[in-house]
Amino acid sequence: PNDTLMTGFDIIFFWVARMIMLGLRFAGDVPFKTVFINGLVRDEKGEKMSKVKGNSVDPLDVMEKHGTDALRFTLAALAAPGTDPSFGEARLLGYKAFVNKLWNASRFVLMNLEAGETAPSYDAATLPLPSRWILERLNAAVIEVNAALAAFRFDVAAHTVYHFLWDEFCDWYLEIAKVQINTGNEAQKRATRRTLIRVLETLLRLAHPVIPFITEELWQKVAPVAGRAGASVSIAPYPVSQPERIDAASIAHVARLKSLVDACRNLRGEMAVSPATRLPLFVLANDVAEAQFQRTSAPVLQALAKLNEVRVFEDEAAWAAAAKAAPVAVVGAARVCLFMEVDAVAEKARLGKEATRIEGEIAKAQGKLSNQAFVAKAPAAVIDQERQRVAGFVSTLTKLREQLARLG
Repeated sequence: PNDTLMTGFDIIFFWVARMIMLGLRFAGDVPFKTVFINGLVRDEKGEKMSKVKGNSVDPLDVMEKHGTDALRFTLAALAAPGTDPSFGEARLLGYKAFVNKLWNASRFVLMNLEAGETAPSYDAATLPLPSRWILERLNAAVIEVNAALAAFRFDVAAHTVYHFLWDEFCDWYLEIAKVQINTGNEAQKRATRRTLIRVLETLLRLAHPVIPFITEELWQKVAPVAGRAGASVSIAPYPVSQPERIDAASIAHVARLKSLVDACRNLRGEMAVSPATRLPLFVLANDVAEAQFQRTSAPVLQALAKLNEVRVFEDEAAWAAAAKAAPVAVVGAARVCLFMEVDAVAEKARLGKEATRIEGEIAKAQGKLSNQAFVAKAPAAVIDQERQRVAGFVSTLTKLREQLARLG
């Protein structure tokens, strides 16, 4: 807005103060109400850019080589208050990859829409849990970006958009969506497609102030199928958050999926197994609800964790016989193993190391609870949290010791 001036600190006296005084003298009012002082963009070594030093960067050359949006996003992401950002090509390449990620994600969404399909309004409560989860995360991102822009924290706004697109939409929801589109029933497929287009069009509006060119290009393709009127994203309404809501069921569901996938990836890393090698996953569920969750989640787990099979056991003896000496991880109420022939000695050493770590965590937590000063001053919720941590550690340790005993 015109009542806000953005400038560098080096011309506050020469230009900003001069405009204030002239405005008061000749117009009877100040020309602006707010002054935002941005830092100076420095070179990779933190030195001020200078033609004499030959370390200045021509933005036209950078835009020609990497794109205007990549340069804009880089500068926005580096614009932390009170700092002079150091600009270098290595940093820019990371944000250029982000712009490419948005383009490729948009292509995936548009390619999976059926001919003539649009995204009408829907009741979020009827959507599959992963779709409800991504809408929940989108709403949180909108809240954070709006708050950041209001506070002139352009770096926070840029990073929020970055992490939502890359870490949540692409790394998790798009991968889950691929499975639902390929294996789900017609209602699941339709709900997933509608969620994809709704999230994408909101994301384009959210990111437009920072990366206006790619968002405009994509908007021309996305807006018609998203049911959005208007010739340009620049005149579309900026996203506003929905009334605050916490969809606990969807959050818990995706958190469990993430924990299982992360456990599989960790087991691969510990055993030096290539991500390209597909292995069977054997899961021991301790109750009917856990077994049902594992079975319904199997297609997603197979895709995200690169598995060729997910076999769920409710009988510990049968699971132990099948798993043999395979590496095991404890994930909540379940025990999982990637089945492969392993070195029993090395696996015992790994489990022993993990058991020692858990014992240390138990000792630290119990030390807090036995400290009378801590118990007297700490809120009841904190004390209860520590007790729950101890119980969780004890349960995990018990299962690790059972696995060690099984290895002999």
